[in-house]
Amino acid sequence: MQSEYEADIIVEAIEVLVNHILYVRGIYPAHIFKKKRMYNTPVFVSIFPPLNNYLTGVLRSAQELLRRRELQCLELIVYQKESEQLESYKMSPEPRGEGQLADDHLMEFEQKMRFALYQISERMNQARKYAAGSCQFKIHLHTTQEAFIRFSHEPQYQEFPWLLAQNLELKSQTVSLLPLALVETVGLKLEALIVN
Repeated sequence: MQSEYEADIIVEAIEVLVNHILYVRGIYPAHIFKKKRMYNTPVFVSIFPPLNNYLTGVLRSAQELLRRRELQCLELIVYQKESEQLESYKMSPEPRGEGQLADDHLMEFEQKMRFALYQISERMNQARKYAAGSCQFKIHLHTTQEAFIRFSHEPQYQEFPWLLAQNLELKSQTVSLLPLALVETVGLKLEALIVN
């Protein structure tokens, strides 16, 4: 089982990245986000209760899967039509040895997260903008079938819906793959796939 400490750090980083992406891409109006300081840099986090409840359920499940080493990837998908994704942001934990934090004080991790946040902002400014409120998002947790079956039957996770995801088709346009960040200190990789 992955150390709780590492799982907590990775899930916190994923939470910050998800909020940052939602803010930068304008999926929700800017006024539902509050400026906060994380990783020694300003970030925007949601103060909208329905969004926060959804993210809490997803992240709680992701954290448990991560602790069990069953989380393959957390994918944030932006879409206009349910069956056509416009953007995909994959956050994958990188396999590491048990309790092998390379930086006891997490200074290197903080620096890499700060760089990843700035890089997302910079690269997303170049991406096509969507009209306010024209897009939606959802989060998929990629795991094994065995983990899916076990989670869908555990009482503490019954309040959060578990469904097998349908395969989404990319719109037949030019696709850009942006490797945004690899935060090696704890082991988190972020990739963005954007349809132009």
